[in-house]
Amino acid sequence: MKKKYLEIGLSTGLVLMMIILILGAQMVLPAEDRSSGFALIILLFIVAMGIAGLRLDDM
Repeated sequence: MKKKYLEIGLSTGLVLMMIILILGAQMVLPAEDRSSGFALIILLFIVAMGIAGLRLDDM
């Protein structure tokens, strides 16, 4: 598999995962905890994208 397609697929998958997590937090968390949940989701997304980028760079 070409590195470009792997990068596109991985990025798309991580964005979809973030959207699902945000929707889940919106439905599950009480209103006063949603902002901290969103911040945690964004933090996890940034870390996951960084790890994915480092792994792709090593290929």
